[in-house]
Amino acid sequence: MSQDALDREKILERFAQELDRITAATVLDRIKQMESAGQSEVTDFFDPAQQRVAERVLHHFKALKHTVWGGYPEAERARVLIYPAARQSGASQVPLAFIEIDPGREAAELSHRDYLGAVLALGLRREKIGDVLLTAAGVAQIVISPEMLPYLLGNLTAVGRFSVRLWEIGAQDLCPAVPRSREVRATVASLRLDAVASAGFGLSRSKLVPAVRSGQVKLNWQSVKTPSAFVKEGDVISLAGRGRVEVTAVLGESRKGRLQLLLKKHF
Repeated sequence: MSQDALDREKILERFAQELDRITAATVLDRIKQMESAGQSEVTDFFDPAQQRVAERVLHHFKALKHTVWGGYPEAERARVLIYPAARQSGASQVPLAFIEIDPGREAAELSHRDYLGAVLALGLRREKIGDVLLTAAGVAQIVISPEMLPYLLGNLTAVGRFSVRLWEIGAQDLCPAVPRSREVRATVASLRLDAVASAGFGLSRSKLVPAVRSGQVKLNWQSVKTPSAFVKEGDVISLAGRGRVEVTAVLGESRKGRLQLLLKKHF
């Protein structure tokens, strides 16, 4: 086995979760391509958990720099641009395109899931799509890989039962919502996913368990269908249509033996 292969395996061994290893391997592939071609390389869109994996991998390569950008400062999904440290680069070099979708005034009921589902139904892969923004004006804006732009403009004609119009816009036209959050203090019997999510979202566990099993709940941006999955400090739980809950701190046990949590709920 070559030294490069040994180094690759050594880095991959640092990631216990299979999905993390896949992301790390993808980043290593991009680095190898960059070193071979002598040009910058960019990943597909990564969720925040994948972005953290990418940064851990890139930490081992001192001769490289990287930029994480998804079209606007608070973007959740972003691409990672990798380039030699001797070069100057930045967010403007990350290849992105933007579309706006107008469903008409009668389609206010359409959700983030509806728009994403319509795009995926055309055969696009999720990693080619960044954030989906719903604006106060009643339109949706989607960040995509530039190579997907002509196909979407020519083929996306409806979202749900509504006909839509769409066109290309610029990054300066994006209208992301102002981030909102609040702290929630709670006590739970254990750090099971259903228990913590129930406390964070203010729903009974009898309602949370079916949501978990149906794939509506994600842990660190990955679908988890096991209510008893373990949650730890720093984890992020999302529930379709209800935002995200971050486990900010586990504060210890109460006098009654329950775990005290400090959560941050993002809307």
